[in-house]
Amino acid sequence: MKRLFALLSLSMAALCAQAAPPAHATHASLDARLASLHQASRLPGFAVAVVSDKDVLYQRGFGYADLQARRPYTVDTVQNVGSVSKTVIGVALVKAIELGYFGLDTEIDSILPFKVRHPHTGLPITVRHLVTHTSGILDDDEVYGHSYIVLPGSGQTSPLREQFARTFTVPGRADPGLGAFLKDYLAVGGRHYKPGNFAKPAPGSAYHYSNIGSALAAYLVELRSGERFDEFTRRTIFAPLQMRATSWRADPAHAGRQALAYNRRHQPYPPYALITYPDGGLTTSAADLTRFLMAMVKGYKGGEGVLSKAGFTLLFDPQFAPDALPAGSPAGEPNSGVFWRIRRNGQVGHTGSDPGVTAFMFIDPASSTGRLLITNTEFSGPGEEDDPKLVRQFREVWQTLGEVRGEVR
Repeated sequence: MKRLFALLSLSMAALCAQAAPPAHATHASLDARLASLHQASRLPGFAVAVVSDKDVLYQRGFGYADLQARRPYTVDTVQNVGSVSKTVIGVALVKAIELGYFGLDTEIDSILPFKVRHPHTGLPITVRHLVTHTSGILDDDEVYGHSYIVLPGSGQTSPLREQFARTFTVPGRADPGLGAFLKDYLAVGGRHYKPGNFAKPAPGSAYHYSNIGSALAAYLVELRSGERFDEFTRRTIFAPLQMRATSWRADPAHAGRQALAYNRRHQPYPPYALITYPDGGLTTSAADLTRFLMAMVKGYKGGEGVLSKAGFTLLFDPQFAPDALPAGSPAGEPNSGVFWRIRRNGQVGHTGSDPGVTAFMFIDPASSTGRLLITNTEFSGPGEEDDPKLVRQFREVWQTLGEVRGEVR
C-alpha cells in the first residue's frame, strides 16, 4: 500500500508472488547475490530477513543509510516502514479484545467521546469494519496530506524541505493530537468534516482502504486502555519482544542509526512525523522487525506469546467467506484478517510506502517462514507513476528471499 500516493500499482502485485523453491541457499551465496542486486540497482540501502517460528534463517543489510556520509545500511539501521505499521495495530486490537475492552462487532460510537455515523445510511460503524477497510471512511488527500509534520534537524540539509512542506504540511502547524484530528475529520461539526469523507455504500459492503480509519481503530485502544497508543504498544508488544529500537517517531537516541529517506533521484527528505501515527509511523530496524515477524510466524503456526493461541487465530483468520467478499476488494489480496491482508496466493502480511520508504512483510504458510524487506527509497513521489526499474529491482530482491525455504547452510 502507498499511504498518500494511493495503492501500489498493479505492477507491484507480482512482488509477493511465490518464487519456485530451489535447493537450499547458503549465507555466502545469498550475500553475494543480494550484494550484486544492490550494486546493479538504484536502491540506496535495504535490509532483509527470513525467519521461521524458532530461528532467524537469514538477515543482512546492504548499501547505505546515508549516501553522502557513506554510512552503511545494516540490520540495526532504523527507518519508517509505512503501512507495515498496521500489522502492529492489528496485534494491539486483538490484545485489547483479549483484555475485554471491546469486540470486533462493537459499535465505535459506544467507545468514542464523539459520534461517528455513516452519513449516507445512518448505519453504525463497527470495529470489524475498521480492521477490514469496509467502514466507508475515505482519506481526503488534501486533509490527510497535511497530517504530516516536518521535524527540525536531520544532520543533512534536505533540498526537498520546502517542497515537502508545501505538499504535505501546513506551515507553522502544531500536532493537535490523534483524537483531535479524528474528531475534526469524522464528527459532524468538525473543521474538516463533510459527508464526502465517507463512501456511499453501507459499512461492511465495500472495500475502501483508509489510513484515517486505521488510526481510528488505534484510537479505540487508547480510549479503552487509558494509555496513549504508543505506550500501550510499547508495554504489550515491543517490550516483551525486546524491540528496543522501535518507536512511533524518530527517537533522538537512535539518531546515529537513522536512515535518510530518499526520493528516487536520491534526494533526502527532511525528517517527518505523522499526526495519525499508528497508520504508518512505525520507526524500527530490520533486527527488531525480525523479532516481531518471528513471533507472528509462531502464532500463525498455533503458538502463543504476545497473544494467546485464540488471539492469533483471530488476528490471521479470513474475515470474509470466499463467496462473500466486499465489493472492490483488491484482486491480489482479496481477504483480510485483523489488518493483516491475505493475498490470493495464501501469504499474509502487509506492504508499506511513504515519502522515501518502502517495506514488505509477509508470512508464507507454504514454507512456514516469514520474510521482510525494507528500503530507504520510494517507487514514486506525489503525482508520479511508479518507476518500473525500481519496482523490478525491488522485486528481484524480494524473490531472491523467497528461495530461503528452510535452514540456510
